[in-house]
Amino acid sequence: MVVEMVDGEPPFFNEPPLQAMRRIRDMPPPKLKNTHKVSPRLQGFLERLLVRDPLQRATAAELLQHPFLRQAGPPALLVPLMKGSRHSNC
Repeated sequence: MVVEMVDGEPPFFNEPPLQAMRRIRDMPPPKLKNTHKVSPRLQGFLERLLVRDPLQRATAAELLQHPFLRQAGPPALLVPLMKGSRHSNC
């Protein structure tokens, strides 16, 4: 979902669904197309999320301690942003 938010579409968006699923299964994790739009902290967070091997992938507890999430404000800050986005997309 983060990749989709940054790039404006999900990975392999233009691929037929079965081909996209095979690519996700068989290829390395997708890279952001728009790396210039994100901070190094977000890039590091995604690198920890998009690890194929579950034994090597960060746990939820580890991700909650990642600097990207530690710098985030309280969830209540999102409400005005979401409302503003909803009105601008109409």
